[in-house]
Amino acid sequence: MKRLNTIYLNYAGTSWPKPSSTIRAASDVVQMSPNHWPELFRATSQRVAEFFHVDPDRLLFSPSCTAALAVGITDHAWQAGDRVITSHYEHHALYRPLTQLQRLGVETHTAALNANRQIDLHALEQELKSGQVRMVAMTAACNVTGHLLPVAEITALAHRYDCITLVDGAQIAGWWSFSPEDLGADIFTFAGHKGLHGLWGIGGIYVAPHLSMSSPAAACERPTANTMPACATMPGYCDVGSANVAALAGLAESCRWLQSSSRRNRLEEARQLADQFSEELRSHRDVTIHANVDSQAKMPTVAMTVSDRSSIEIARQLADVGVIVSGGFQCAPQAHLALGTSRHGVVRFSFGPGNNSEDIIEVLNRLKHVLAQES
Repeated sequence: MKRLNTIYLNYAGTSWPKPSSTIRAASDVVQMSPNHWPELFRATSQRVAEFFHVDPDRLLFSPSCTAALAVGITDHAWQAGDRVITSHYEHHALYRPLTQLQRLGVETHTAALNANRQIDLHALEQELKSGQVRMVAMTAACNVTGHLLPVAEITALAHRYDCITLVDGAQIAGWWSFSPEDLGADIFTFAGHKGLHGLWGIGGIYVAPHLSMSSPAAACERPTANTMPACATMPGYCDVGSANVAALAGLAESCRWLQSSSRRNRLEEARQLADQFSEELRSHRDVTIHANVDSQAKMPTVAMTVSDRSSIEIARQLADVGVIVSGGFQCAPQAHLALGTSRHGVVRFSFGPGNNSEDIIEVLNRLKHVLAQES
């Protein structure tokens, strides 16, 4: 049997292939003398900070976006009765630390949705008016369907009522040029291995200069008194773990790679591919496309279900014919409840710079073959 070429459509999960220059940059670190590591850390941190248009002193690199979210949410002087508002569309990485806060008496409320399953901004403002909300913590884009949340409007409302804003940028970082300030984020977290095209094992958290967090300061130096050190105003490397300098060097190179003029239109081009794919899928009688909104209102992602078919099984069958997608629940169970897909999950096709129109034709042919099989 002829071996089929691999078509990768899981950019919302991680990018592939990684830029060769990114792999080289990381590999060079492993082989270089440790004498060079401090200066390399400074230079690569500066490059990533410039990519996000932020002060490098306000940027902390972590092993993952998950680790960044953990400190970004928990490191505050929480009190019983405080309230956090989040959305139905969060990854487990954001929900988990919110669940832990409940042990302190902190309440988590989920923002109401309107008829289009988008955040109801009027209802959100009514809840903010209560005066009990201390933080609004939401993703910038749903990792299941790719649809964008109205982050700028949400954070503007939150600031009107003196709330801290945390934006999970895992799905959008690297896709276009922006700063956390553009989003209205007091705290911004990101993953290095998705749209940024870095390696695994690197993420980060940005904390705005005006925000004072309450991070338990690590006693990394000999104490001068029999007292615990005061809390720091933002987390440090003793809180998230040592920086992965090799992965950071790769991330800095990926940032340079993304800024090439040939990749300037990467988001629009990927959206066009997603549109083309969606249009063809509509001809399949048993296929339902979820969050089927205008391409400008979402990332280049298509989430589908097939009547009475397991999404996990369809993804496995696609992998057998060389098409790599995400099948199942994408670590976002609440999103599937909101979308009505909690029974079988979805098959998620997410496009990126490595795809082209020929891929669409080939994937549709292979998908047709898979859907013709008995479940």
